[in-house]
Amino acid sequence: MKLIAAYIEYDSARKEDLIGRAEGFQNNGADEIVLVCNEADEGARELFFETARAVSRAIDIPFLVSVPVSRFEDIKKAFYTGARGVILRKADLAGNTLAKEASDRFGQTSIYVKDGDYCVNGKEEGLIIKDRAADAAEAAAELKKNAVGEYAAVLDDTDVMAFKSEIAAMGADVNTFVSRISFDELKTGENGLIPCIVQDYRGGEVLMMAYMDREAFDRTVKTGIMTYHSRSRNELWVKGATSGHYQYLRELTCDCDKDTLLAKVVQIGAACHTGSRSCFFNEMIRHEYSAKEISKVLSSLYDVVSDRKIHPKEGSYTNYLFDKGIDKILKKCGEEATEMVISAKNPNAEELKYEIADLLYHMTVLMVECGVDWQDVAVELANR
Repeated sequence: MKLIAAYIEYDSARKEDLIGRAEGFQNNGADEIVLVCNEADEGARELFFETARAVSRAIDIPFLVSVPVSRFEDIKKAFYTGARGVILRKADLAGNTLAKEASDRFGQTSIYVKDGDYCVNGKEEGLIIKDRAADAAEAAAELKKNAVGEYAAVLDDTDVMAFKSEIAAMGADVNTFVSRISFDELKTGENGLIPCIVQDYRGGEVLMMAYMDREAFDRTVKTGIMTYHSRSRNELWVKGATSGHYQYLRELTCDCDKDTLLAKVVQIGAACHTGSRSCFFNEMIRHEYSAKEISKVLSSLYDVVSDRKIHPKEGSYTNYLFDKGIDKILKKCGEEATEMVISAKNPNAEELKYEIADLLYHMTVLMVECGVDWQDVAVELANR
């Protein structure tokens, strides 16, 4: 399957909207982003790397970085933005071993060499860098005849999902939404409607519940934008068409009886007409409990440690570590890592769990001190 990648050229004068453009491409169906920097100045490249790191936190689709390089350090910095791969210009590799060094360190599939319109990695997998000015028929033909890689297009304000559908109709194998279960297989009410529960795709928060009919279902699958049937107005309702609070589909499933849908979405702004993030805010019954889901625990721990750094509390061990500085924090991380290793030699796992928790706490202090958060780590792990 060929992937459609949005090709974004970095402009230092417009760096503030680079994240918004990347998010827009992602939400509108791009499979990948190619961030291109042509800045020769080292200071300008550093600003680009900083912006690219911000992009990696904002999007969930893979991205590549194309940047001028003159030393291996430049390539390392490009990867440390969170990029899944780096595109090197052929002219930058003449007379040196940078391509080999980079392939040895980051893997052959992660290093692309650009020669004209083609970027090929060590495994002969590649991308075709073409301008979006090429019409859909030309794009489809290029994809069909070329055996390798993705087609990277400068899509700008193009409707990516529509572009995909257009070239798919011409025979190109591209990633469009196709439901494995047809609407006919779903159990609707007498009015032809099926309820759809809507959930935030990252945090799992339940946002709202609405209804779909066949037209709304088909429109959602075709565009990737959540569309419902408004019972009060008896008409098709594209969520966000009026408010701008669109919902972009990430995953759609149905329950065991096939009479209820669950949509996981990217929510822009508020889901509720009241302006609330979620429609479910009228608490009725609550039994106090401690959340023990690992991502929530680590996120909460990070927030507490960050708050201690900003608002010191007398007698706080965390503030003691911050006051002593990076060397003390590193010393404690080293000690806790050693204690974890020693405890792992014991047959009882209870001590190991305790030492791992200690290490994670001190690692969190280190991360806050160095300006790294768990999302940064998650992005890096996901890229491996």
